[in-house]
Amino acid sequence: MRGKKIATLNQAIREAIPEVQKAVAAYPEVEIFMRAIRFSDDAAWHVGPDPVPVAEFTWPELETSGLTATGKALRLLADELSIERMPRRGLPPVCILVSDGFCTDPSEEYDNAIAELAKIPWGVKAVRLAIAIGDESDYNEPELLKFVNQDQIGLLKAHSPEELVSYIKWASVSASVASSRGRSRSTGSIDDISNVALESPPPMITSNTELF
Repeated sequence: MRGKKIATLNQAIREAIPEVQKAVAAYPEVEIFMRAIRFSDDAAWHVGPDPVPVAEFTWPELETSGLTATGKALRLLADELSIERMPRRGLPPVCILVSDGFCTDPSEEYDNAIAELAKIPWGVKAVRLAIAIGDESDYNEPELLKFVNQDQIGLLKAHSPEELVSYIKWASVSASVASSRGRSRSTGSIDDISNVALESPPPMITSNTELF
């Protein structure tokens, strides 16, 4: 990812952070923490692995080039969602995968990471969304859909900078609020947590011909 795509992604995340902070302020009993994984030739923490309180979170400029090591990134995510590394009392984590290309890891590495997420309790309970950037020929839709566990949402397709900003904001705010609402209905035990259902995402809003 480079050029207009990465610049728009950096802008979208920076615009989404204060909206998340404002939205979850209505749930003072809930603490929201954030972190991020970057991936290109390899996968590494962009923010983390220690989670940062949302009130203190800032987005460092993201620069990527090279390949698309999605499988390695999902393995890193799965490791952090293990029972041993997650808080004993918590709400479903929100995991947003953003990609503009085909996974360049071996297919078995990607599928094994998806299978691991499907086995661990926090991987199952997590709100897992995916945003694809660019034309449909730029990425593997069935591959990205394997990550998504919100069937009513499906894959969010950002064809333009306008749509990418809209989807990043919607996914960050709506998923965080939906997860936070569960605090009043849950003891915090993972066995007592229901899967989070989201409202429909915003419609495509491209009003010009500026596409990625």
